[in-house]
Amino acid sequence: MTYDARQIANWFVRRANQDGRGLSIMSLLKFSYIAQGWHLEIYDRPLFHNRIEAWQYGPVISDVYAAFRKQGIKPTKILENYSGVLDSDCERFLEQIYKIYGDMPPMRLSKLTHVAGGPWDSSIKFGGIYSEIPNELIKRHYVEKREIANAS
Repeated sequence: MTYDARQIANWFVRRANQDGRGLSIMSLLKFSYIAQGWHLEIYDRPLFHNRIEAWQYGPVISDVYAAFRKQGIKPTKILENYSGVLDSDCERFLEQIYKIYGDMPPMRLSKLTHVAGGPWDSSIKFGGIYSEIPNELIKRHYVEKREIANAS
């Protein structure tokens, strides 16, 4: 099943709230982007249908940014219009992403998504700021990450 990225972002906000942690808008965007990347790599299909763009400071799902930015730089409230239930496989997948990346500070997450030759970098170089970062590019990057990890 493919979701709306705001549903996925809601899940991360809810999960961080359970831990008594606040999420920055940057972390929320990075978690959502990273989840999309690993979902493409593992399941060969997108987690969400929303466009991901190469903004000046990294990959941004503009729908998520626009919806949560209204709360300031540390969103704590879920979006009621996007509070639909995720299936149990998706919940387990997101929990894995959160366990791996949830404790990382925003700048560390940013470094992970700004690697030279990565999807954001390539999209900025070839399409400029606000260009779309295609899922094919994101998937290829995460497939390469898996291959590197497996070779270690």
